[in-house]
Amino acid sequence: MMIPSKLLKKYGASVVSLSKGELLFQMEDHAHSFFIVLTGKIRMVSFSEEGREFVQGLFGPGESFGEPPFFTDSTYPASAQATESSEVWKIPKEKFLKLLKENFDIQLALVQTLCNRLIYKSTMLSELAMEEAEHRILTMLRYLAVPAKPSDKEGTPLPFTRQQIADMTGLRVETVIRIVKSLEQKGKLTIDEEGKIVWTGS
Repeated sequence: MMIPSKLLKKYGASVVSLSKGELLFQMEDHAHSFFIVLTGKIRMVSFSEEGREFVQGLFGPGESFGEPPFFTDSTYPASAQATESSEVWKIPKEKFLKLLKENFDIQLALVQTLCNRLIYKSTMLSELAMEEAEHRILTMLRYLAVPAKPSDKEGTPLPFTRQQIADMTGLRVETVIRIVKSLEQKGKLTIDEEGKIVWTGS
């Protein structure tokens, strides 16, 4: 869902700059604003009582995050943290709702984005409960390989590290490395010169 910068500014959006590792908001904070990544990358992450991380999502330029609490007037179930130097559009709730009301095409694009994420989360819940490690990773790679925007080409390297994939699947990074190597041997993916994963399977 790409919203033009000019339109965001028209409805009162401002830019928040974050350094690597900095939190934009924390779990249980109340959702008062709508957020869209301008540059960099943001992860939604929760922690167990033992301190183990679980990454619920990674979001890059043009992607929004933290929507459910925003629309349900509730608190965040996870924290938002920059994984690198990042900039994020921040729009007050009242003004963003006005933007949606006056721009139906953007409202529809947002609904479609949220529905796609619900399908993905439902799929991954089943994977975590019933499937083996390789099947989990295959499902995630298929999802991540879908172009995020029209300008993306088939065969574009996935912008996720082995550690990030491990965090999103609940697996150890060593397991992910081993399975990625196995999938490469099976022809499901390739590794480019920079060590990034390029999905070639189906």
